[in-house]
Amino acid sequence: MSSLDRPVKCALWAVVLKPCEEGLGHNSYINVSDVRSEILSRNLSNIKILLKNGSNELFKIFRDTSIGILDLGTADCFSLSSEILYTLNKLTMLYLRGTYSGRCDLRLPASLQCISLQEVKCTSEWLCSLLTTLSSLDRPVKCALLDVVLQPCEEGLGDNCDINVLDVRSEILSRNLSNIKIFLKNGSNELFKIFRDTSIGILYLGTADCFSLSSEILHTLKKLTMLYLRGTYSGRCDLRLPASLQCISLQEVKCTSEWLCSLLITMSSLDRPVKCELWDVVLQLCEEGLGDNSYINVSDVRSEILSRNLSNINIRLANGSIEIFEIFRDTSIGILHLRTADCFSLASEILHTLNKLTKLFLCGTYSGRCDLRLPASLQCISLQEVKCTSEWLCSLLITMSSLDRPVKCELWDVVLQPCEEGLGDNSYINVSDVRSEILSSNLSNINILLANGSIELFEIFRDTSIGIQYLGTAECFS
Repeated sequence: MSSLDRPVKCALWAVVLKPCEEGLGHNSYINVSDVRSEILSRNLSNIKILLKNGSNELFKIFRDTSIGILDLGTADCFSLSSEILYTLNKLTMLYLRGTYSGRCDLRLPASLQCISLQEVKCTSEWLCSLLTTLSSLDRPVKCALLDVVLQPCEEGLGDNCDINVLDVRSEILSRNLSNIKIFLKNGSNELFKIFRDTSIGILYLGTADCFSLSSEILHTLKKLTMLYLRGTYSGRCDLRLPASLQCISLQEVKCTSEWLCSLLITMSSLDRPVKCELWDVVLQLCEEGLGDNSYINVSDVRSEILSRNLSNINIRLANGSIEIFEIFRDTSIGILHLRTADCFSLASEILHTLNKLTKLFLCGTYSGRCDLRLPASLQCISLQEVKCTSEWLCSLLITMSSLDRPVKCELWDVVLQPCEEGLGDNSYINVSDVRSEILSSNLSNINILLANGSIELFEIFRDTSIGIQYLGTAECFS
């Protein structure tokens, strides 16, 4: 199976290992030794092993091999695997199922990237000790809690159960868990109580219910830097955020204007730089049954967002809409990062209203003329992973010159494209017109920063009145 050189599963549902054939004598040991040497020399990282019923003999086969993914269907399998797990030098993913209790004392391989708990029932003691074990890796690692139900302590332990939970709770609070990324699909109050006051670094909440449950403990996560959200949200987002938070990322989110506005207001309260990523956000209509109240709520939160200082917020958009940009209109957002040309096109209607916008980041493919009104506060436009025509870039520089004060234009990864097909002579006329215009414009207020240049790019600058050029490489200088 290793020879396939691509991901492949090997499901061992009911496998019983037999002793060697009688009559082979020493030859049987030689054969086993040969094949054992061969399996250790092979790259098995493309193989995903799924086990339902294991045995000591079976796990001895896996010892010291380079298996990439291990899926253990029962707690018994997990117990048997514990003796050899740390020897699996290329293991990246470990899937667990079953019922677990007691303490999870485990040695993990340095290669491990993720433990995924699926259809797991466990005690608080076991889960806390698993997180403590993960923290010992001292590097980024994921813990996916996709379907976890916390169980009460085992019967018959009495006071010892409470002592054990207290001990492991004290230990998890003293550990640095900032390397752990927690993925939650289905949460519970009991589960979030485990996380309270810990130093978890990244939290990924797969549903609005998870987010609601987490709201009681989020502010206690003293080293939380990233919060990922999915799901459908409405109403007002009243939330206390930890001082450590650096980014909230909305992925596959449906929400109302009221909820999104109140999230931005909440983020502004951090009073320091913070990112808000809107990768896949769809604005929903107000909830049915609210009647006039829905409009009052939106009006209230809209007034509040306009009165707040959002200059500490860096907005990143992959997919925008007219409705989303209308939320930003007239606000004091400080940084805007537009990942596509479509986002830039939608943003062009409201950009000039962003009275504290200092940096505008652009990605995507651009052509035609860049006719744009810029806010007076703008200090820098940064082009990152941009493909564009000469006409578009020239007209962008002309637009920037209209600010009539020092402004930066960063060209980190810009590739000039040929003119659009079908325009014929018009394309040359357009380029000629914009070229004449750039030569007659005063560009002395523009500071150009180049990381990767090209002959075509420098031809645009020829004979212009650009004030300052910063060349990031010797190639650019050449």
